[in-house]
Amino acid sequence: MNIAKLKAVQALKRRLQGLIARQHSLVSDGMFTMIAKGTSQLVQLLIFIIGARVLTSAEFGFFAFTSAFVVMLIVLAEGGWGEFLMKSHNREADYDQVATTAMISGLIVSTLALAGALAMGSWFGDMLHLEILVISSVLIFACALSTIYDGILVAQGRLKDQAKIRIISELVGFAVVAAGLWSGWNIIALFAGRLAAQLTSLGCSMLAVLWLPKIRLTRPFLREILGFSRHILANRLIVFLRSYSATLAVGGFLGLAEAGYYRAAERIVASISELLAEPARLLGWVVFRKARDRQPQDIAGGNARIATAANSFVVLLIAIAAPFYLGLSLASGALINFVLGDAWMPAAIVVSILAIRQLLLIPAAIIEPLLSMVGELRRLPPIALMNGGISIALIVALAPFGLIPLALGQVAVGAFWLGTMIWLQQRHGGLDWSRIARRCGPTLAALGAMLLADFALNYITLPAALPNALTTGFQVAGGAIAYVAVLAILHKLVVATAEPLAQQRNS
Repeated sequence: MNIAKLKAVQALKRRLQGLIARQHSLVSDGMFTMIAKGTSQLVQLLIFIIGARVLTSAEFGFFAFTSAFVVMLIVLAEGGWGEFLMKSHNREADYDQVATTAMISGLIVSTLALAGALAMGSWFGDMLHLEILVISSVLIFACALSTIYDGILVAQGRLKDQAKIRIISELVGFAVVAAGLWSGWNIIALFAGRLAAQLTSLGCSMLAVLWLPKIRLTRPFLREILGFSRHILANRLIVFLRSYSATLAVGGFLGLAEAGYYRAAERIVASISELLAEPARLLGWVVFRKARDRQPQDIAGGNARIATAANSFVVLLIAIAAPFYLGLSLASGALINFVLGDAWMPAAIVVSILAIRQLLLIPAAIIEPLLSMVGELRRLPPIALMNGGISIALIVALAPFGLIPLALGQVAVGAFWLGTMIWLQQRHGGLDWSRIARRCGPTLAALGAMLLADFALNYITLPAALPNALTTGFQVAGGAIAYVAVLAILHKLVVATAEPLAQQRNS
């Protein structure tokens, strides 16, 4: 072997070692993020169970509606400031100005909430509502500032630190809720727990970053960040309206019991969706940013590198997320029975249908970081508004006919949303969806094997004495083994077929 070939082989070896190291780091970061999200979901479930044993249904209903109002205000206060930091080239120089913007927005929104609380307290003499809204106004400001520190941690690639902070804050919040309910605070305990968790997150993030903002804001920078924020804000407000419109429509047309079933189904599917989509979104920011900055001097080629990274990222995301949604759809009845009890079984079929909708929405998890990084985020709000409008229109049209037609309508919306996301990603993000579809072939075959395994196991007669949870666990394990085995075999076949072709092209 001559010297030139030897150097080429050594260079290739170094690149492969670097690639393996980066992949290991990404997997590790993703696992920590998923653990943090799983902890959050578990804590919320425990709070729901404990709260249901202490509070009345009316108190829980009030908590749900008030929480929706507070969430909307938090969305307004957060404004996409953290995401601006994640995409910024000149990060450190922007920290103070972004933080100043966040504090101003948080102060404005929290002041409005506090003014509303004082007006409500003086007009109605309702001290309970006054206390809740005062707590919420502090929560809003803390959330607005926390989003800056979250953005800094993600921009620095410190997803492990962010995940650890989330775990600690969730556990602190749970401890406050449990202690408050035990002490007789009732509904106040739920809001106090949220505030305690957010303040813990903010304090730990400050310690991790070791930076305090200075008040500084220029007019050109304010125009730039507001121009970016309006796209993020519009998309998130649309998502917010889409998330809560179904519950309101079902309650108005079919009654509170059906609204409870539908909301329970939405919450179960959303818990899986958040566990998968949030790590995917954060990893998307990190992966696309690294792809863009790999050759800082080659600005023109940055979008092409982002698209190349995104092509592989979407294939991997579908392979990881799809079996979770299919498994949830197949095991919804057993899950509802185990978690909520027989009284909630009407929600099982709704869970199965909504899980299919979320399966269709897997590629949408990366749309925000992808379009932000390539400078095309302005394309998203009109599409999101159109999709949200179609979703809400179908909800209003189908809600009077029952839960199943309503859920099926949401699957149709999911299919339409998938089409628009593919169009956006391909036209403005540079993705090659024909290639992505081909590379997803092994995943589709493995999903088919998982489905066949589940159907086959349904015909196996197990001992009647076995608990339902154990029987379901046996079926889930069988489907998971079938999925992993078929995916691994097909992946090896694809690699084995691709290697001779690559060698033939290089010869």
